[in-house]
Amino acid sequence: MTENTFEIYFNPENLRLAYFRIVCWPERMVKDRFGIHAFGSQLDKNLKHLSEKLISGKYTPKRGFKYYEPKSSGTQRTKTLLMIEDALVYQAIANVIAARNYDLLAEHDDFVFGSVLMPDSKEGTNLLSQENPKYFFFKFWKSLFIRFKDSVIKAIEQDKATHKFETDITGFFDSIPHYNLLLTLSTHFKVEDEILDLLSVCLNAWSGTKESNTPGVGIPQGPQPSYLLANLLLYPLDKQLISEAFKYYRYMDDIKIYGYSESELRNVLVLIDNYLKGHGLSINSKKTGITEIDADKEDETVKELRRFEVVGNDYTGDEAFFSELSEGGLKSSIIKSLLGLSEQSPEEHDENDTKKNLENITDPDKIIEFWEKEISEVEKELPALFKSDSLELANPEKTDDIDFIRLSAKYGTALRSLSEYKQVKANEDLLAYWLFALKKFYWRASNYVLTLQHYRSNTKLREELISIYLSDKNYECYRYHVIICLTYNFEYIDRELREFFKYLKTENSELVRYALYCMLIKHSDDQQLKSTLKVQLSREASNYLKLITLDYWKKDANRVNSMDELVKQMGL
Repeated sequence: MTENTFEIYFNPENLRLAYFRIVCWPERMVKDRFGIHAFGSQLDKNLKHLSEKLISGKYTPKRGFKYYEPKSSGTQRTKTLLMIEDALVYQAIANVIAARNYDLLAEHDDFVFGSVLMPDSKEGTNLLSQENPKYFFFKFWKSLFIRFKDSVIKAIEQDKATHKFETDITGFFDSIPHYNLLLTLSTHFKVEDEILDLLSVCLNAWSGTKESNTPGVGIPQGPQPSYLLANLLLYPLDKQLISEAFKYYRYMDDIKIYGYSESELRNVLVLIDNYLKGHGLSINSKKTGITEIDADKEDETVKELRRFEVVGNDYTGDEAFFSELSEGGLKSSIIKSLLGLSEQSPEEHDENDTKKNLENITDPDKIIEFWEKEISEVEKELPALFKSDSLELANPEKTDDIDFIRLSAKYGTALRSLSEYKQVKANEDLLAYWLFALKKFYWRASNYVLTLQHYRSNTKLREELISIYLSDKNYECYRYHVIICLTYNFEYIDRELREFFKYLKTENSELVRYALYCMLIKHSDDQQLKSTLKVQLSREASNYLKLITLDYWKKDANRVNSMDELVKQMGL
């Protein structure tokens, strides 16, 4: 092991850059927020200590916290939350690789649209000395997706491609062989052997499902460096297809190629299939096909891409979002989520198109009129998706989750914006439709919770959410969102809280148990129940579950006599 290599990757300043970038990871459920705050409380000291530990060879990666997130197919993907030190190591490696190879990867910007590096990533640690630095690692997804969509539509409608080939990769992140990934990093991106050896150890620790590791296979889905590594693995394939002048568009593992003959695309299919097989991956046969484009009809791919122009009305996946909303509104929650470290440039904001229409309106009456019109449109459109006076879809074959997400985003944005000017209440008649969407499209639960927040204290909503929790035992992430929604929208009496404590004792999912702990901590004033809760928490096998629960409890410190005593009681 050469110390110089590790000093390049793991010096305190590159670890500092990694820390700021982790704070800016957009998906909060895969961020060790407890670790971020604890590590950041003595940042300089902790960065120096971690750097010394890495350079001296004393660092050992930990397993990480894993949970399952449902997909529309009914299957689930494994998401991984890395402990803060592991996340720092992973991001620090990604920082150096990105800085060295930004220009090389930028050559493919017209072809590759998922997880594209921010231009500032090539600055490396020089970014730290800039005024108002932007620490986001990737360009914002929505602007990239719009470019992807526009490029595909151009290929079909303007360039008049006659045939299309579409495919994706089966279980992409979970199936990536470490050997092939490390070989690609060495061959094409000149990553040093010492770093590859460390990365191999880390990936073996971080791979796999909740139940078991999968040595030699899989990279953790959730942490941003994984998306960079996934793109790097496909770089040689991108390069080959681009050099052949194909109309090639890739959004992570979603590949679309357009041409002027079936035989041309058949050759491409074989080329891609061979490349993937050679790298231990496989084409998803169910999603693979070559079809002729009917010039007289709107292409199905185009139709689907146009429908997906949705600004998500979703919170970022954890209970802190709700508490931040109650502390100071949506704006303050966004600021807090970045810890004041960075903000995206104006062109990268995920702005609702309707908000853009307000830029030149200053008259409060006109603004109120605008938002009231938005609300009125949803109040007409949402019931129109159903048969008259029923919860049966009028056109089930053409109505899906995207329709409901679009309306939920529009309605939630309008209600929140209008509430800044006048008192406003959500339409009770729409609640049944939102609940229909929540249950039918359970994998989109995060998209609906902010809209449901406008129905606070609604008895029907509370009963339905409790019923969902009790009846659906399959999808822990869905049930987690349901409990968080129950926690921040309702008040509970002692008898009800003791019932939730019973649920806590029999709950198998650590993620859902955490949500239940938060509920009980937030709502219970009974000292006996709090004492019982402490005992229950002390029995948890997962130290991380104990830590994040105590971190939440600490926010409620006025109800805790001594946090130090409580931490000691947990055996931490």
